[in-house]
This record gives sequence, structure tokens and C-alpha cells, in this order.
Amino acid sequence: MSENKRVLYKEYKIFLLISFLFVIMAFTFDRASDIFSGLGRILTHRGLLITDFMYVGGLGAAILNSALACFYGVAVLYFMRAKPTGAAIMCLWMTAGWTFWGATVLSILPLTCGVWLYSRYKKTPFSDYVVAALLCHAIAPIVSLFYFSNPIFYHTGIELPIAVNIAKGVFVGLFVGFFLPIILAAMVRMHDGFTLYNMGVAGGMIAMLISAVFSGFGVVIPTESMWYTERQFEIAIFLFVTFAALILAGLISGRGSKTPHLESMKNLVAQSGHAPNDFYSLFGSTAYINMGLLGVIGTAWSLIFGFALNAGTFACIFSMVAFGSLGKHIKNVIPILIGATICAFINSVDLTAPSNALAILFATCLAPIAGKYGFFWGMVTGFLHVLIVTHIGPVTNGMNLYNNGFASGFVALILVPIIVALKRKATKE
Repeated sequence: MSENKRVLYKEYKIFLLISFLFVIMAFTFDRASDIFSGLGRILTHRGLLITDFMYVGGLGAAILNSALACFYGVAVLYFMRAKPTGAAIMCLWMTAGWTFWGATVLSILPLTCGVWLYSRYKKTPFSDYVVAALLCHAIAPIVSLFYFSNPIFYHTGIELPIAVNIAKGVFVGLFVGFFLPIILAAMVRMHDGFTLYNMGVAGGMIAMLISAVFSGFGVVIPTESMWYTERQFEIAIFLFVTFAALILAGLISGRGSKTPHLESMKNLVAQSGHAPNDFYSLFGSTAYINMGLLGVIGTAWSLIFGFALNAGTFACIFSMVAFGSLGKHIKNVIPILIGATICAFINSVDLTAPSNALAILFATCLAPIAGKYGFFWGMVTGFLHVLIVTHIGPVTNGMNLYNNGFASGFVALILVPIIVALKRKATKE
């Protein structure tokens, strides 16, 4: 097979089938007229944190927005001739989850094109930048902020034509997207891969810089706070059906494999989650089963502790699922969840408040610490993450959707050297 030939790999077909399942469930939950009117509201929203697209457009419209972004993600991978790896599969599922809040195809597209321009500038294959090209949705609100408002002229009250705003948004997206791969590559050195959400660290740095520029010129970005709490039974059904389909896909696509799924699963959970951590390349379709199980754990944890199932928790749970192909498994996330939940029980905020709910589930991005250094340090990591994210998050003015990922970089930067130093001392003794 020619290296230059575009192929719709089996893994992408599986994801497309699940995306079509999204579309079917969207039109099962809501009427077509309500879905399309809601989708219009979603596509024209700024999407700053916290913007719940279920709140903005309704459940069916939010699911359809996610499905459209899923199709877009596959199209990008097909266009760039990207082979199915754990990273590529992770990017697709992250796209599925994060387009329930804050990101749409309209706000992602200029950023992806900016990454493509950078690949042309470097004369390297576009497929070298899979993560940047798709996870750029983390900073999609930067683009939609310019599309649908006038941050530069907030203090003057000047209103510009929509065409001018769209042009500004496209330019900003291309500009930021062009430099994104550079910053993304540099951030790994900050945390040494102990947070899986490296894009959150990179996106946080970019959003913090833009926020600083705005602040320096007296521009105040209005905050958003939308938290959907309705139709919990239907949302739970959607999640469990999705994850059951993912587990089934793993079982079916893995038929005939030389290594039974149970044995592969034992080998998978024996991994720390720290690089190299491409579970799909190492364990094949068993990674799908791991991903589905992580989705069930995230949903069950939310239901047990009373977290609202909405766009925010969707992003959390789908992030757990996504990185089931690249670093997370059912063994290294549990200590993190326990430590984070303990912190949420005893801190000054209600356990089920959005800040706690999101921090608990997103703390699993630090799973490699638990995987490498053990259960106790995993609990400490989760506990510390909940405390740090509430202080780090506001500096990005809602323009970085991966705020927990941003905070996790600092958790890893602070905690890992302490763990290493203490373990060295214990070894000497």
C-alpha cells in the first residue's frame, strides 16, 4: 500500500459508527425543529468556560454538535493520512466530549488550519501534528470570542459587522494555531509526561498570555456560568449505551486475536500510564474495552456522588474514555478519584458544586503518577489537584477549556520531584 494513499482505517469506521449512533440518539431525544434551532444557538455562542451546550441549545442539539465534530475529526485524520494510534483515537474521543461545551467545528477549523500552515512552514507531514490539529479545540473559545463579540472594543461599546468579526476570528485562529505545535512540544518538558493533558498546559499558557494582553489594555471578558441539571435519566442512558457500544466494538474487533482480552487487560493495567503509553498500539482492541470501562467508572462515580450529568461531566468522562487508549486504565485512575473526592468532601465548597465535580473527574489526567508511584501518592495527587485548580483556572478568563489540564501541569511540576526525593531517601535508608 502506498504511503501517500488515504485510507479510512477500521478504527475510524468504528468511531464513525458510534458518531452515527450519536445522531440517532439526538433525534430520539428531541424534535428536529428544536435540535436545529438549538444547534444554531450553539454554533453562534462564544463558548467560554463554563458554557454548557445542553443549557444553550438543548440535549439533542448538543449531541448533534458533538457528532458533527466527530465527523470533522475523522475527516482531518483521513486528510492528513494519519494511521490509527492511541493518540489518534484519543483525539477523536476528546473531540467528542469537548464539543458538548465550548467548542464547535466553526471555532476549531481556523486553529486546525493554523497547525497545517505550520506543517507547511516546517516542510514536515501534517500527520506529525495529530494532537495539535485536533486537540486545538481546547482553545476554541479564543476564536469564537472574536467571532461573536468585540473584545478589543468592549470598553468603547463599538459594534462591528459580523463579517469583520468572523474575519478577525479566522485570523486569530490561524495565528494561534500556527504557534500551537511549538508551545505544545515545549510543555512536555515542564511536567515530564506525568499529566496526560499536555494540551491543557499549552492551551493554558496561550490563554493566560492573551488574557494578560486584554487585561493590560483594560479589556474585561465577561464570564459565563451555565450548568445543566435536567433530563438526567436520558443522559445516563446515552452515556451507558455509548460505552456499551465501545466495549462491544472491542470484543468484536478483537475476535481471532492471539492473546485473549482478559490476558491483554491484565498486561494493560500493569502499565504505569507514563510514556510510552500507547495502549492501542500495545494491546489492540483491548484498549476499547479499557476505554468503555473507564466511561462506566466515570459515569457511575458521578451518579454515586450526585454530580449532575451535563456537558461538563461529559467532557470529564469522555476524557477518561479517550485516554483509555493512551495512559489511563481502571487501576491508575481509582487512587486519583479517591483522593480528589476526599478533598471535595472536606474543602469549603459543596461536594456537588461544578468546581468540585469537574476537578474530581479531571484529576485522572494525573494517572501516571499513581501508576508509577503507587496508590498513596495517587490519592495525594488527586487531593492536591482539587485545591490547585480553583486558584489556577481564573487566569485564563475561560478561554482554555482544559483548565484542569493546565492546573495538572503545576501539580506534576510540584509533586513529582518531592515524590522522587522522598523515595530516594527511603531507598538509601
